[in-house]
Amino acid sequence: MDQKTRILHDVFGYHSFRPGQDELIDAILVGRDTLGIMPTGGGKSICYQVPALVLPGLTLVLSPLISLMDDQVAALRRRGIDVRAVSSSISPADKRSIFAEVRTGRVRILYLSPERLWTPEFQALAREVLISFVCIDESHCVSQWGREFRPAYLKIRDFIDSLPERPRVAAFTATASPEVRDDIIAFTGLRNPYILTTGFDRPNLYYEVLRPRDKWAELTGLLRTYRGTCGIIYCLTKASVESVTKKLNRQGFRAIRYHGGLAPEERARNQNLWIRGEIPLIVATNAFGMGIDKPDVRFVIHYNMPADPESYYQEAGRAGRDGLPSDCILLFSPRDVKICRFFISRTKDPELRKVMRRKLTAMRLYAGSRTCLRKNLLAYFGQRAPEYCGNCSSCLRTSPFPDPLLPGIESHELYADLVALRLRVAKEHGKLPYRIFSDQTLHDMAAARPVTVPDLLVMEGAGFLSSIKYGAEFVGEIRAFRDSHENRV
Repeated sequence: MDQKTRILHDVFGYHSFRPGQDELIDAILVGRDTLGIMPTGGGKSICYQVPALVLPGLTLVLSPLISLMDDQVAALRRRGIDVRAVSSSISPADKRSIFAEVRTGRVRILYLSPERLWTPEFQALAREVLISFVCIDESHCVSQWGREFRPAYLKIRDFIDSLPERPRVAAFTATASPEVRDDIIAFTGLRNPYILTTGFDRPNLYYEVLRPRDKWAELTGLLRTYRGTCGIIYCLTKASVESVTKKLNRQGFRAIRYHGGLAPEERARNQNLWIRGEIPLIVATNAFGMGIDKPDVRFVIHYNMPADPESYYQEAGRAGRDGLPSDCILLFSPRDVKICRFFISRTKDPELRKVMRRKLTAMRLYAGSRTCLRKNLLAYFGQRAPEYCGNCSSCLRTSPFPDPLLPGIESHELYADLVALRLRVAKEHGKLPYRIFSDQTLHDMAAARPVTVPDLLVMEGAGFLSSIKYGAEFVGEIRAFRDSHENRV
């Protein structure tokens, strides 16, 4: 067993690398700059944490948010790794103590924000210790925030060039269109990077766009369907977060708020209540969620449309990190576009305004699409996808199977009966139809014609729990269809 695999097993408790991790780690270990574009939940952090424990000297991780740093530091320290973070939340005395520890060589990984790179204390430290590896986590922020909100991101390249010995540099993100990818390479100064994209598709996520006349009624109806599960509701403004949270609690839903206008103590408290599952719903602006590792988020509802597909993909992607079926639902209204345009109009940089308008147009096209939503979203990120995914609202409205699956005139008849049955069962149980059985599973049933629940259980895609809970009705429908057809013959 090589060193990186032994660390993966002994420190992190995994038996094998996920797709892409091995290649990225090898590229880093041989000294090559890298850019890893991996979906949310794809294991990006392992790709820089493992090399940090193999390489000599210090690994520097540049991270955008204090909460993100704190979460990762806490997780690594639980595994016995000497790791520290420097942020505005610690005292000057604590910062001096951390830098002293770094000088001893004990600290393997140091987290800090890009703004800290040019402070006199850190500049002195950077000249005294060997920084062998610099990682830019959530590197899409370079493009998204660097030009206007956080210019320190644009100085990362200068910092790397100023070091006595150039370290290997890696950037990781879950959301990078070709345009953003080019920004990351340019602004961080990656040299001939090894680029690996493991794909943006998350097959377990169901995408849906709704255009309700009454958003509030639609939201509460959805939440009644999701009762007992954990979810996020995203709003565009702090005022919307406040309003939605209050109204939800008045109607008996247990929800907490999260936005940049709250005191850090309340944000941390609310986030922890939600992560621990004590409160099932969190209503938030896009200030919430980056780097949060909560696997059991069953739904993400956007009460307002975000201004760009990157934000939507990132936020919706916080659902279903455990790989189980989860829902990403956008409640669209034309007023959302007006709010986004207002925010864009306040941007000072004319070039950035142009880019933001283009991204808003792409987001509007997604919200108005009548073709596969998954294909629409993946195409934005430069990834090809089939015309039909079978797991979005557009695809479920239209069947892609015009050719007969059964002999003679039976091709669509049994399938149509099963679709009608699924709708009745979904209404009876307060579930979305696809959560009973997917369209593809219904087509497979129509082809295989299982007539007992055990027959159904051995079918790929039927799902054990759904088969046990609802299977008797579906195999009963198939038996009735068979008997009726035999009588006709």
